[in-house]
Amino acid sequence: MKTIKLPYKTIDDLEPILRQYSSVVRYAYNRFHEGMEEKEVRYSCKKMNNIDLLVFWLFQCAIKDGEVIQKKNGDNKVIFSGKKNFYDRTKGKISKEEYRRNRLMPLCSQGKESCKGNPLFELDIINNNRIIFKLNKNRHIILELPNLRNNIKKELYKLQQLNEVKYREKGYKFTVRLDLDNIYISFEEFKDVPIELNENRYMGIDMNPENIGISILENGEVIHAQEFSLKPIYNKIFKEDLSSDSSKMKYYHNKLRHEIFEISKSISNLSKEYKCKFVFIEELSLKNKTGNKKSNRKIKNLWKRDIFVNNLKKRLNIYGIKLFEINPAYSSFIGNMMYDYTDPINASIEIARRGYEVIIKKN
Repeated sequence: MKTIKLPYKTIDDLEPILRQYSSVVRYAYNRFHEGMEEKEVRYSCKKMNNIDLLVFWLFQCAIKDGEVIQKKNGDNKVIFSGKKNFYDRTKGKISKEEYRRNRLMPLCSQGKESCKGNPLFELDIINNNRIIFKLNKNRHIILELPNLRNNIKKELYKLQQLNEVKYREKGYKFTVRLDLDNIYISFEEFKDVPIELNENRYMGIDMNPENIGISILENGEVIHAQEFSLKPIYNKIFKEDLSSDSSKMKYYHNKLRHEIFEISKSISNLSKEYKCKFVFIEELSLKNKTGNKKSNRKIKNLWKRDIFVNNLKKRLNIYGIKLFEINPAYSSFIGNMMYDYTDPINASIEIARRGYEVIIKKN
């Protein structure tokens, strides 16, 4: 079992939740110490007052924590928060508030495969460097993380990737403990089975504000082609003629950002599925204006190109797939002359061909 400890920041006050959790742990411990069975303890804990912030899963985990503490200490009576804290309070060295704060225990959410790794915590590190604490349906608490070291980043990226599973598929379970300053993520160390990537299989990507075309080739033959479209969102934006600071416009920016992340995830999964050794993407310079107000707004203000490329790099790096940026000059023109798919896919085939010939084969 491996545990990663990380400091976090949040605008939410977590102390009331930790206080209620700690109360249930202590109460459950005392009932177990009296010789009650787990079923009796659970029934007794349900009668407690002021535990309205604890969802069922946290309530269960608190009882389990109480049982573990009792088994670990046997007949020896436990002083929660330690003897020093207790004696400091009796001698008046610390205030009642300090004493209560020192008694807070980290809450625990046990991992569960059927809940994408954990029922209450969602990793959002690849996209936003944060963890989401889903306390209940209506309250999600954002835990912002600091810049992570590369070794920690790589492991958490992989843990998140393993838990981005479809409905009813099993995730890779991880347990979370949370105090007022730090979050502790525990999981079984990965047993890496290296992906055998195909040296002759590669992907090309053509990017436009409204659509992204991809193609997967093997020895020059197209074996998969696909287009992702964002056009419906752009149509709504320009149809409604929204100002850049309107709440509706902020919604559409978030929607575009979310869709870009989902496309990046799909492309990385396809590259893994087809065992592509290389991915080639067009290298774009956006310094010049087009002269068209609508096009300029798409390219300069709405297009999430850098977010897409950076997110894709992170995901491909997990599988050891190499990404290269390619000069895209005339790729659309040549692609449409040579192939019979849609424009973005035709351009992606030319980018894939160009990247493989120039970067890999050195022709």
